[in-house]
This record gives sequence, structure tokens and C-alpha cells, in this order.
Amino acid sequence: MNPVTIRRATGVRVVSVFRMDTALLDRTFAPPAGPGRLLFERFMARLEHGDLEVLLDLFADDAEVPAFGGVRRGHAEVGHWLGEMLVEQGPGMLVSIDRFTEEGDVVRFEVTITSLEGQVRQVYGVLAFAEGRIVRFLSGLITDLNDWG
Repeated sequence: MNPVTIRRATGVRVVSVFRMDTALLDRTFAPPAGPGRLLFERFMARLEHGDLEVLLDLFADDAEVPAFGGVRRGHAEVGHWLGEMLVEQGPGMLVSIDRFTEEGDVVRFEVTITSLEGQVRQVYGVLAFAEGRIVRFLSGLITDLNDWG
């Protein structure tokens, strides 16, 4: 093996006996996104726009959303629940994905989101999906970060 010498402007010389493909250093590795991750990303993008119709399109016709006051079933009830959420909280812009797991047809996440008014919240969600649509969705507030003061 022939040593590889790298000369630096600082006068430091690095010598290695192993040839390195430096093109690999310029790439970042990210595993391919699974179907749950892609559905989650579509959900968050549509939540940011606050368009009820396109958000509801991600849910199966017989989707269920357990919430206070009972389980919302079907497009009409889930749409009503989503509409109430959008009126109460407004569109939510993703600040960070704090935790994310995808196991089979279930996605679990914790995210930090902010509203147009600057209200910052950390929320969790669990969504089960089939054929690219949400069949069951559970979400809740972890903490309202505006209360810290």
C-alpha cells in the first residue's frame, strides 16, 4: 500500500496508509422513509396549511379518533373534530420532531409545533394506518411551552 499524504494550509501533514474515498464524506446517510413516515409528513404539512378538506382526505372513510367526549367515527365526525381543533388551535407549524417510531402500520411521535400567533406546544400522536390512510388517530398535549416563565 502506498501512503496517502494530505497537506493542509496550516502546515500539518496527515499521512494514512489507507486510501479513502472522500466522496463518501460529502454525503449524509438517511434510511429510506417508510410509508408511515411519509403519511406523518403529509399530515404535518397539511396541518400547517390548516385546510380541513385536504387534512381529512388523509383519513379513511371509517377512521376513528378517540377524544374527550367519546370516539369520533367516520369522515363526518372526524372532520367535525378536526375543524374544532383548527378553530381552537389554528394551523400548527412543525418546529421539531422530538421522537418518532414506525412499527408496521403504527406511527408514534412527539413533536413541537407553533401556531401563527406564536403559541408553542409539545404534542404526541399515535396513528394507525392502512392502505396509505389513517384508520385510528390519538393525540394529546404534553406541555404548553408558553406557560414557562
